[in-house]
Amino acid sequence: MALVLKNDAVFLHIPKTGGKWVTSVLEEMDLVRQKIAPRQKHLDIDHFFAYRSCQCWNRMTGAFRRGNGSGSRKKDGFMFCFVRHPLSWYESWFRYMSQPSRNWQNWGDQCDPGNWHPNAILNGTGSSDFNRFIENVLHRRPGYVTELFGWYTKPPMNFIGKQENLVDDLIEVLDLINIDYDEDFIRNYKKIGVSPDPANKIIWNEKLKQEIERVEYAGMVRYGYENSTVQQKKAS
Repeated sequence: MALVLKNDAVFLHIPKTGGKWVTSVLEEMDLVRQKIAPRQKHLDIDHFFAYRSCQCWNRMTGAFRRGNGSGSRKKDGFMFCFVRHPLSWYESWFRYMSQPSRNWQNWGDQCDPGNWHPNAILNGTGSSDFNRFIENVLHRRPGYVTELFGWYTKPPMNFIGKQENLVDDLIEVLDLINIDYDEDFIRNYKKIGVSPDPANKIIWNEKLKQEIERVEYAGMVRYGYENSTVQQKKAS
């Protein structure tokens, strides 16, 4: 799903980056014009532009063809998303998939356009042990989070916020697109989508952590995390 705001700005929701909270805030402030592909929650850029079954598709794609590409304050042709520290992303995905309601059930089929989900690549990597999960990812898809973020952050993406700074970055992007909003409402909005700690606590094996940092280094540099450490806290 992608959200089209009332000024045709587009929000793309990368899994486990606070997008459920962002979506709820935007909807409750009545800033959303339309949901595109509501059954496919995490449309990336390619899937967004391939999805033609929405009333405003021609108008929006025309705006992006004209493009602004510079993060300017123009209303049309603007797209935004949020990322997070790659190591923190793995922790959050493990917490989420370890819940009894999920229990590492598969997400979609990466080969089926009608049942696509970006994290289908990770199907079969689950484990009750966090470090075994990390080993499985390294075997199946090393550098996965950098790859995942890349599907969303290539042109014509205009603004890439951070989950770690979600409130301030959402306010910043709403200022950029010149849309009326209630800042106090955003700052006081409840937390959403925080997964509980799993039965087995997340304690990184140091060698695996170093290997993840190595294979995700391009993403850590690209999104400004190369000098930061993972904060051991609950995250959405």
